[in-house]
Amino acid sequence: MYEETKHITARLQVLEFLMTQANLADLFRHTDILLFVMYAQNAAEGVTTQYRLMEERLDISFYVSFPFDEWLRKIQNWKEKLSNPEFQLEHDTAIGKGRAARLQILMEKLCDRNAVPNSKVKLEHPYDSIARKPYHQAIEELEMALDSLKTNLGNLAMLPLRVSGDKRGKALRTYLDNASRKESIQTELQDYVYYCSNKRNTSVIRQLLYLRQRIQALVGKDELSDLDISESERHELLNQLKNIFEEDEINPAPKQIPAKAKPWANDELFSKVLNFVNLNAGQHFQVLDEDSIVDFLVRKDVTLSDGEEEHLQTLFLLMEAMCQQLEGTLQTRFDNTARHSDDIQQRINRVLQHVETYNARLLPCMATGKTLADLNGLFAQWFSPKVDVSLREPQVELLKLMEEGLDNIRMETYVHLLREASEMNLFKKLRPFSDKLYEALSKVENRDDEAFPIAKPSFNKYFRNPDFTKDPKWHEASKVLKSLRKEYLNLEP
Repeated sequence: MYEETKHITARLQVLEFLMTQANLADLFRHTDILLFVMYAQNAAEGVTTQYRLMEERLDISFYVSFPFDEWLRKIQNWKEKLSNPEFQLEHDTAIGKGRAARLQILMEKLCDRNAVPNSKVKLEHPYDSIARKPYHQAIEELEMALDSLKTNLGNLAMLPLRVSGDKRGKALRTYLDNASRKESIQTELQDYVYYCSNKRNTSVIRQLLYLRQRIQALVGKDELSDLDISESERHELLNQLKNIFEEDEINPAPKQIPAKAKPWANDELFSKVLNFVNLNAGQHFQVLDEDSIVDFLVRKDVTLSDGEEEHLQTLFLLMEAMCQQLEGTLQTRFDNTARHSDDIQQRINRVLQHVETYNARLLPCMATGKTLADLNGLFAQWFSPKVDVSLREPQVELLKLMEEGLDNIRMETYVHLLREASEMNLFKKLRPFSDKLYEALSKVENRDDEAFPIAKPSFNKYFRNPDFTKDPKWHEASKVLKSLRKEYLNLEP
């Protein structure tokens, strides 16, 4: 259990002990009512402190194990008890004075262990105020403290829904990374590596059967099996899977199923697990859908036992490992079938032919270790049929931005893409940068060279615009640039 879960639970349990005695009214009469108030306020402040900590560093493990709904119901019951007539007691002045004196003596001892109690000393502020406080006001303060506790606990329960998606993603990553150190999870992942060492088991059919088998074994009887999902949602998730894999791979014929594959998860349980997978990422089996996982783990009505939590952690980490295995198979398929239509490819070839003519003039500007082939290769990558299938439409939009008719290129877009290449460190750190690139491009070696068809002020205007992708016409096309930039920079040493 997460350490702070223990602290908050301990505070609430002390308050619960005070508030649920058999004869609570007598306990109020013979025990200092301030104890109740202080315990309630202490619990409320503890929750507030935890809220602030969670704002800085969201910890999912706290939410997985803390029963918010259970404690919120208990606090509401305690509040309702205080409205009973038995708690509407008359104020006893002697009790108030005695309580205040004891409290002052106690604080003096806490501050100075050698302090000599003197019951004749005049009560100081705030203890004199305590002595004069009517009993019913103490009850009201207790009600207010319980209100504050309930509000703070409710806010803490809702916090994960209010933090940024980036913070939720980092919290999930930390949660799973910590879980991966558990011996049982390491054993599960080692078993999967051993399974994949047999080449027959790396087929999509056997991988999906293995996943179904482990789903049944790990979470078949856990809280996850109670996930509320409709029949139409189940069909939609399974159909989305068919956009990635073949029908006979998802539902293989009996003769393709190994004898030891059963028992496995049925379609209903399988679809509940698919709820945690991003199935909208083109030809990829992307694990995990961070939002779906976090939403499930932090829901107030989901409280996992230690065993259930470990089972779910194991399943998520196993699916991540399987994703890497399946990605290789899917990428090979995609590479073997990826191609543009003849019409689109002809348009791309015409554009790249002009691009390479101008790029050749930039050879003197290439950064150390970079070649003209790197620059031409980057342009080719932007229009390659082997990019993710989800980028096909953005590629066509980029092609339209590049084309000037069908026999030339639009210089504005070409210059913008040169800026993108500079951001990817393909050029020397020249000063002034855009002037030097323009000089290289506009230099004519002989009469047969084509003059660079753009004026220097226009070149500088386009090249020095760092926010060109914010132009509405770049909305789709910029997705290609962002994807390739991320991939390219990740490969940089």
